[in-house]
Amino acid sequence: MSALGGARLAVAAALADVGVPVFDQPPGSLQPPCVVLLPGQPWIASRGHVTLDVVAYANPAGGNSTSLTVLEDIIEAVREALARAVLPYGETDPPSFDPDAGALSARTPVTLRTTCY
Repeated sequence: MSALGGARLAVAAALADVGVPVFDQPPGSLQPPCVVLLPGQPWIASRGHVTLDVVAYANPAGGNSTSLTVLEDIIEAVREALARAVLPYGETDPPSFDPDAGALSARTPVTLRTTCY
């Protein structure tokens, strides 16, 4: 397994108990609520630092207020899980509507050190 794949699996494992499906890479079909790991910005930095975006999705089918509440719950669970796993995470972006996914989403970056140089 690559160092990048190992980083994705480590973050996914830390998020195993957030209460929604967690995908360590983009699924073929997105069905919120869920969490998806995506390459972050910068994806690969010097000295083997890798950034992954933990993206939480909530379905707006029940209305914006319902989806925002669901998204808030997922984000709190994600941040708590990352803290318990001692994975360094950054600030969570405000929610935005993702027209490609048809869902409300918010990103939280996680930066790990790997053997990827």
